[in-house]
Amino acid sequence: MTTAVAIRTGTDADFPPLSPLEWKVVSLAIREAGEDGGAGRRSWLTRLVGSAAGLRPRLPLADPRLETLRRFVGQVRDRADVSDLGPRLIELGFHPGQISAVAMLAR
Repeated sequence: MTTAVAIRTGTDADFPPLSPLEWKVVSLAIREAGEDGGAGRRSWLTRLVGSAAGLRPRLPLADPRLETLRRFVGQVRDRADVSDLGPRLIELGFHPGQISAVAMLAR
């Protein structure tokens, strides 16, 4: 029987996978970007109607590592410049292969 580890050995993908929590953050960011309709910033009218309806703005995640990942995915979805977040993610311990995989998924 072949295991997943045996299949991955010797490939170019020799970097650690994202944790389940990190995948949840990626999923959350993709879902939030879809709710915004592709626009990262909401208009003043949208914010006004949302506040009148009792909706609260999105709060940042408590973990700066996960919040940076969330912002990265949101900016990729919005086709915004992510040149400042890529190096920051590497500083926070993400592998460049992980960043590339998340960016491909978020597009």
